[in-house]
Amino acid sequence: MKKTILAMAVPALLAAGAAQASVNLYDGDGVSVDLSGAAEIQYYKGYSKTEDSYLRIDDADLILKTAIEVSDSLDAVAGMGFKYENNFNNGVANATGNVDNDELWVGFASADFGTITFGRQILIIDDAGNQKDYELGTEQTNFVQYEGAQVIKWRFDNGAFYAGAEIDLDSDKTKGVDGTQVIDGVIGGRFESVDARVYFYDGENLSEDIQSASYVVDAQGYNFELDYAINDAFDVALAYGQIEYKDKAAASTRQMDVDVFGISGGYQADEKTSFAVGYDWIDGKGKGGFANQESTSLYANVTYKLQSNAKVYAEVGVADKEIGGVDQDTDTGYVLGMEVKF
Repeated sequence: MKKTILAMAVPALLAAGAAQASVNLYDGDGVSVDLSGAAEIQYYKGYSKTEDSYLRIDDADLILKTAIEVSDSLDAVAGMGFKYENNFNNGVANATGNVDNDELWVGFASADFGTITFGRQILIIDDAGNQKDYELGTEQTNFVQYEGAQVIKWRFDNGAFYAGAEIDLDSDKTKGVDGTQVIDGVIGGRFESVDARVYFYDGENLSEDIQSASYVVDAQGYNFELDYAINDAFDVALAYGQIEYKDKAAASTRQMDVDVFGISGGYQADEKTSFAVGYDWIDGKGKGGFANQESTSLYANVTYKLQSNAKVYAEVGVADKEIGGVDQDTDTGYVLGMEVKF
């Protein structure tokens, strides 16, 4: 029984970004195998006036995980995950889409020290962001890279306290050549009605688009998040983050310092129906050639649970954006979506 409980806990600690439900395929002789997945399709219209509404794949994941008992307090673990995407080329949809292997890892898990895993993984920073929008909140702190191929990750969670740290090793093994590298993590705690945490991030040689141009940048920042359950029906989420992007081009002084704030509230009307509203604000200070920019968004949504693993939702939002003192044309955005997971 001790082994079974540990094996059930491992997927929740390791599979950031994956579906929360799972199907147990096998559990016996010290071996547990679980399969989980999610499919989410949206009819989507963003804030851009130059883009029409379209049907898009928002989330499509499949992951297989196993835990193998080594001793009463230690499991060997492994996972393989795939994501499915419908890409657009010059505005024309790719009907077949792409299938990418975004998780392939092995490691060890223990109730005493947590989990440590090695390989291709979703980064811890992918969990950052606690606002209640589906798509129409202005993007919270952009940490640029959320996946890695050479990740060494540690995570621990005892219910009241949780933490994690990882490094995605240099992506270029050529001697004397620097590739991308990321160090990130999280520290958090749960106290009665409050869940508070801070994510940190340090990335080098990352590819990022800033004000309609591509750059190789270093990025350092953090995101502080707090969730507070007022009672069984109402809850509030707050977030504040900062990130700094520095252009790596020779002799460049280009830099963008970004502050992000978000607040949102939710109301659980009954077991199946919930509502949420939120406001996001982003302020970017440009230096050395980058222009200042500022954006805000206000959104509202309603969610209806068809069953614990299936839901439908609708969201509408408005936004303002300014770059270098010039207002950017925006349109009312809306989303109709459905998610099914197992």
